[in-house]
Amino acid sequence: MAKFNLKALTLCGAKTRSGEPCKRYGNKTNGRCKLHGGRSTGAKTKEGKLKVRLNPLLNSFSWFVDNHFELKITKEIANNAMAAYINLKELSHSNQKTAYTNAMTIVEEFRVELETLKYYIAEYEGSDALVLIQSALDHYYKDKGSEHLYFHVHTPMYPAPLFNQSLLSNAQHKKHIEWDIKTLSKKGMFYSGRFKQSDNMRELKKRIKDLQTIATE
Repeated sequence: MAKFNLKALTLCGAKTRSGEPCKRYGNKTNGRCKLHGGRSTGAKTKEGKLKVRLNPLLNSFSWFVDNHFELKITKEIANNAMAAYINLKELSHSNQKTAYTNAMTIVEEFRVELETLKYYIAEYEGSDALVLIQSALDHYYKDKGSEHLYFHVHTPMYPAPLFNQSLLSNAQHKKHIEWDIKTLSKKGMFYSGRFKQSDNMRELKKRIKDLQTIATE
């Protein structure tokens, strides 16, 4: 196979900030470099590709029937969802330190498929399957700081039953660092704010104190 000759490409020629023409090599399609329009403008994510696939449809009624009544889910999506579920199920029983990271990698790649078929899988595998899939999805969304679960950064949230590998999600950890930096700049290194105990903790301390009083009488 003949070696590709880079110098055979034309120079980009786009006007730069300095006013000089760009001297990078352009691509074969439009002659522009990556900085000046030579990148692919197509969708990159699965969600984006699904959106693009929908755009050419002319009959929205046919699309609605196919998607809401016929449920024409592709075989590829179904196979990927089942494979992802099986892998997550295996990881949920694993004691390896990498289990959480591996689970999040699976969700990163197949979250669309899992969201699409999680209730279908639960119909055949039982409610435990839904709990497992949703636990993995929720941990992924928390780590990514997704909008619909971002409130967990500011308020307690009952934990998912599976894949609880750390005390803080990535989003919580990032926010805590921001808070610490802000406190450090304003209050100094050894500042300790007043900690307000919850009602449950105050009640528990009161009970312990009452028991101690009874024991000394």
